[in-house]
Amino acid sequence: MRRVLLAGLSTILIAVPMAASADVSEYPVYDGDQFTELYEYATENVLPRLDAPTGQTTITGDSTLDARIWELAFARGYVLRPVATGGLATIDGVPMQPQAAEAWAKLKAAAREAGLQFIVSSAYRSPSAQRTQFLSKLQGTSDSAIEAALTWYSVPGTSKHHGGYALDFRYANGTFGEFRYTPDYEWLAADNFYNAKRFGFIPSYPDDVSGQGPNPEPWEFVWVGVELIKCGIPVDPGSIGPSQGPAAAIVSDVASCPGVLIDPGEVIEGMPTWWHRLA
Repeated sequence: MRRVLLAGLSTILIAVPMAASADVSEYPVYDGDQFTELYEYATENVLPRLDAPTGQTTITGDSTLDARIWELAFARGYVLRPVATGGLATIDGVPMQPQAAEAWAKLKAAAREAGLQFIVSSAYRSPSAQRTQFLSKLQGTSDSAIEAALTWYSVPGTSKHHGGYALDFRYANGTFGEFRYTPDYEWLAADNFYNAKRFGFIPSYPDDVSGQGPNPEPWEFVWVGVELIKCGIPVDPGSIGPSQGPAAAIVSDVASCPGVLIDPGEVIEGMPTWWHRLA
């Protein structure tokens, strides 16, 4: 069996001082860029029921204006995202991928046990719904108006919500912007987001990451799975050069890590057709 080496971390984040289980040590510490890399790897190699991005779509109906919006969006770091395919689960009235729904139910139970009351207000969002949302925030045709909308809102085709694994958290009567300053966010973010990671969630648009599209969104989390978080991005130094990847661990039983040790010709039901790029 091949051994997969996962590179050590260069950055250690300072955690909010809160009581946490000894299980914290089971999870590698990630910085913002590494959280982002983990999600990108997950969508390409691990997460099921995703269709490849469909390409640039019409936004306003004005081809010249649309071209400029796309140009500015890509310059900010927005990228085309895969779209959910197959059946979605609905929990608390919000549609999302079944794995994300199961994980949210467990995270919600742990949060309630801790006395916290945050909810999921949005998860899966179609490109059509994203177009409507973006247009509602586009106040003009100038570059400044476009940039103002792009600061917080994705153009259709570039939202992580399209895949159904991104969840927006907030208080029932609160705003997204307020979520960062709540005990709920403090609980999620403590010990390098341990309480999110132990249910398979990581921050979607972390702080201190440039060129990721919107400004950091502390209310949005994405589900990638506990196993991938523990394993990190697998790299085989024997086949593709020096090891690279965020997790500070050496995985001896790589069969327990998702997205590796699979014959590229093997068909896995429910997995994306492009998922085995490192196999």
